Amino acid sequence: MSKFQLRPYQAQMVSEILGSLAQHDSVVGQLPTGGGKTIILSAIANEFIKRGSPVLLLSHRDELVNQGADKLAAVSGQPVGIIKAGYPDNGDRLIQSASVQSLVRRLHKYSPDRFGAIIVDECHHTTANTYRKILDHFEKAYVLGFTATPCRGDGAGLDDLFSHMVTGPTIKQLIEVGHLSRYRYLAAEKSMVVKGAKVRRGDYTSKSLAALNPRDQLAADLVSSYFQHCDGMRCLVFAIDRDYSKATAAMYQAHGVPAIHLDGETPQHIRKAALEAFQAGEIKVVCNVGLFTEGTDLPAVEALQMARPTKSLGLFQQMTGRVLRVAPGKSEAIIIDHAGNWEMHGLPCDDRQWTLEGVAKPKRAKRLVKKPDGEIVEWELVEVIQTNVTTREIIPGTVAIAPDVDGFWKARLDEILAERETMDYQKGWVGYRLGELSPPLEVWKVAAIALGYKPGWAWYQWQKYRGQDVA
Repeated sequence: MSKFQLRPYQAQMVSEILGSLAQHDSVVGQLPTGGGKTIILSAIANEFIKRGSPVLLLSHRDELVNQGADKLAAVSGQPVGIIKAGYPDNGDRLIQSASVQSLVRRLHKYSPDRFGAIIVDECHHTTANTYRKILDHFEKAYVLGFTATPCRGDGAGLDDLFSHMVTGPTIKQLIEVGHLSRYRYLAAEKSMVVKGAKVRRGDYTSKSLAALNPRDQLAADLVSSYFQHCDGMRCLVFAIDRDYSKATAAMYQAHGVPAIHLDGETPQHIRKAALEAFQAGEIKVVCNVGLFTEGTDLPAVEALQMARPTKSLGLFQQMTGRVLRVAPGKSEAIIIDHAGNWEMHGLPCDDRQWTLEGVAKPKRAKRLVKKPDGEIVEWELVEVIQTNVTTREIIPGTVAIAPDVDGFWKARLDEILAERETMDYQKGWVGYRLGELSPPLEVWKVAAIALGYKPGWAWYQWQKYRGQDVA
């Protein structure tokens, strides 16, 4: 560990995790993207190696397998075997970095007591059957998971897989001490359409999103906001599918901006060359589909465009985390949200309490302050602006997140909204029907978002109908 100096919070996490593993056989560590989880897990692996206990690092993508192997070798000073297609079998090495897909096909080659500890990178994927099969095979090993977002796509936690959690500092705390980049968050005035999109496994389907959002117009909007807010910066674009990503890259190229599309099917050597050109500034825009949501270290990213709506808080945090890494000459990052994700999830630096059951719900809503000029503010880190083309900046703390509405009120609201759509009634009809029930303010807020109204509509309707017997 002589080459690497752990930051104080990293050293504390290492100590807490090792202490927890003395009492629990499965522990998950949570740290925001860019906080240095790889060096933490490498330091922990090094402690097991010192005791002569072999370590297995599990990753779900090729880049992460090699990236983890390099860091483990650098920290421990030990050669690392790679279990992946196309690599020689160095099964005698104490540390192995494995592709989940490759290892699950080779389990018969390894005895159940082969490893003393298994470290799972991006462990929110451990719900997949392949992970479970591997962990069940090495059932006597200690299991340490690591992720920035310890929840499934539908928001459920990982309490069925891990028995204890150790959390690190928050995004806001890491920004304040300079370990993550400050940022400006801008949102398109006209967000992508999600109303009517189908949901599968807790998130919007790409096919239904594509049917609701004209491809070429969206690509043109992305190029427009790039020129307006981050012209010349190295920008990462998240698209809803391969077709939209390719169209966006083509639109950038047509406007004279060097751009490329990458996805999971892009050959490895092309990906590598493209990212090297991106790092050097020869390529300005990389459009991708699900390729850079996790793990990949891209400090060169200066700007981020989200053209991928998501109901998943985890995916939102993973996407925005790509641009928050610090880098020489990078004073702040630019995030441009064309998907309206901020309306559902808030902002990257919002305070969130991660638990094994998922994200704990806040006890009360944020306290907001209205400035004389009408801007809503709470925290000064991000400055609000109004632009005259396509975007407006969103300040942390000013986001009106749709409250959770369950049980009776969710059922009633869903019925009313479904009836309105079936009968093709005007929006005002929903207000009258809801008024008959005199629901709480939270229900009006959800209705306002569903109908595309401003938050003030919810307050007005609640004041108008509360306590009244309209029927």
